[in-house]
Amino acid sequence: MVFALSPPGLFLPPNSPHPMKLKIASAMALFCGLTAVSNAFTLDFVGYEGTTLPPNPLVIFVPGYGDVRFDAANGSTLVVDSAYQNDNGSAAPSLSFDERDALKVTFLGAQPLNVDFDFVGVSAGENFTVQPALFEAQSYLINLQGSGNGAGLYAISWQQTAVPEPSSSLLGLLGTAALVLRRRRA
Repeated sequence: MVFALSPPGLFLPPNSPHPMKLKIASAMALFCGLTAVSNAFTLDFVGYEGTTLPPNPLVIFVPGYGDVRFDAANGSTLVVDSAYQNDNGSAAPSLSFDERDALKVTFLGAQPLNVDFDFVGVSAGENFTVQPALFEAQSYLINLQGSGNGAGLYAISWQQTAVPEPSSSLLGLLGTAALVLRRRRA
């Protein structure tokens, strides 16, 4: 049996549909997939050891996204240190909370999606509460409740979906249409 090489890496038997039809379908699927591009980001506190809040704010630049701002609530004192350990026993820099400390995290770039806060050193009787701020769409309020020896905010992960300009999608659509029309005339 002889196979014809069609789009890169795709082998077709000789009696299969015309390879050009698959190329057009592949190109259309590619351009449809490019309409929404997703980026993932993670922020940790490596390199910020010894930083204290207040004074507010602490602003951290995330390459490819923009700034993330941290504001301690009145009466809260937060320090970046390695006081708490991960489950595997290793200590890593985290923003340390004591009982009833509170923090507001504001994303100053595009709207974040699927925001995940990773905590370290949470012991029995302690828990973090994370709530979106009521009147600020890109802000979250975090506080440590319960009694214990404190815990830390280890990392924040989120995604951002970027939609390309309509002109680039339109250009891809026009190119695909030109290919289809050219093949029909031939």
